[in-house]
Amino acid sequence: RLDLTADRVYSLDLSTRALLYRLEKPLLAKVYFTKGLQAPYNNHEQVLIDKLEDFRAYSKGLMDIEVADPTGLKELTEEAQRFGIEPIQYRYRSSQVTELKKVYMGVALVYGDRQEVLPAVTATDTLEYELARAVKRLVSEEGPRTVGWTLGNGEPNLLTGGGPLERIRNSLTEEYNLQGVDPNSIDGIPEEVDALFVVGPQRPFSPRAQYEVDQFLMRGGALAMFVTNTKPDMRTMQPQSVVHNLEAMMGKYGVQVNRDIVVDRARNGQMNLPVRQGRYMVRMPVNYPLIPRVDVTATEHPTVRGLDTMLFPFVSSVELAQPLPGDLEATILARSTEASGRIRGIRTIDPQAYKIVAPGEERGAWPVLVALDGTFESAFANRSIPTRTDGSADDGAGRIRESAPTRLVAAGSADFVANNVSFVLNLVDWLVQDETLVSIRAKQVRMPQLDKIEPSDARIAKAANLLTGPLLLFLFGLARWASRRRGAGVSETSSVSEEVGQ
Repeated sequence: RLDLTADRVYSLDLSTRALLYRLEKPLLAKVYFTKGLQAPYNNHEQVLIDKLEDFRAYSKGLMDIEVADPTGLKELTEEAQRFGIEPIQYRYRSSQVTELKKVYMGVALVYGDRQEVLPAVTATDTLEYELARAVKRLVSEEGPRTVGWTLGNGEPNLLTGGGPLERIRNSLTEEYNLQGVDPNSIDGIPEEVDALFVVGPQRPFSPRAQYEVDQFLMRGGALAMFVTNTKPDMRTMQPQSVVHNLEAMMGKYGVQVNRDIVVDRARNGQMNLPVRQGRYMVRMPVNYPLIPRVDVTATEHPTVRGLDTMLFPFVSSVELAQPLPGDLEATILARSTEASGRIRGIRTIDPQAYKIVAPGEERGAWPVLVALDGTFESAFANRSIPTRTDGSADDGAGRIRESAPTRLVAAGSADFVANNVSFVLNLVDWLVQDETLVSIRAKQVRMPQLDKIEPSDARIAKAANLLTGPLLLFLFGLARWASRRRGAGVSETSSVSEEVGQ
């Protein structure tokens, strides 16, 4: 079989093969699938079985596959439900009737006394990732890592938020323990937290909260800091400055989020805004220069592998210290396009105000997302330790002035998290240094982009499309005509030769 796709989506990833190599005992895949499903599910069973066959090929002979249709069979139905595979509603259509039926579309993986279930295979584009993740859980001896999310300073609550936050939460809880963390509390940040997210604080971090975050990083915890310096008020169309008190601490770590905003008039996202049409105001999607679509620059970095562009609403530019402190290594993960600019001190967020270059606007491709890796110096190395929230003093006996090797990611936008779920999932894997599934997930999210071409090139391409087909057909006909003439000439010559011979 020859896989010609750019991401080799029809071939098992090396990470998947490595997981299967870790099998030490038999793995049984029990497929419960209703036969004869109509589109769009008519091919799902075959795709699932083909993918499982690929898994079996790399399982060292330890994997078996069983396929059954439990529809209408009590024993198989009960067996599937014991695994947690429940029937789902399916709309069946025929020439006479449309009716709802209950069908099965699941698979259970059994590994000794452990089991993992995909209860409903309703999509096939992420099938390798879903199966590999299940195998990873089966063969892993370690418990799930813990991801912390700061609360108490006006941050969005990942644990209860809806919409995009709910999608992130649901995806993360399949692999990790999520825990809300209040760095202002007397207990600080729990020891079991492996990675900590500081996303969009709207109120100032107290000195003690900053110290708790600093010491978390010093003890080797991985940190993501996504701060918004400019918050939009969509009712008044006015910007609001956000004070979070994290600039000095981030600067000590080698990164600075500027008090500006990046604008891109050529490549941006859209927002539903009131637009006048005649006597009425209607909400319509409007291209919004303050939501730039930025380019991924470190395409091989695990956090952005498989991603080409990302939306960064109301983002500030990010600068790295020159030189970087200590042995730190930095990577610019994403930056705005060359057509973008950055503006300090904006007075409105009305998109109409940014149709032309603003006074004082600096043009260029500005970094908006960076990653740092190495040993960090404490932001409180030469400062007094803030008192605890209950007023008690901290004697500093456990203070750490230099971190163990760890990782930090920073961005000048908090809103971009909701628009880039795949990035967040990759990021968590990288922060906790578990990159097994990143390359597999990346195979599913690459969106092919059309290159922007000049009008003259477009005209040439259009002419080629129109003329190439007829030209090839003409050449084929000409070759065929010439071949026939040669055949007729040979036949006529043979006949004359025979007559002369006679």
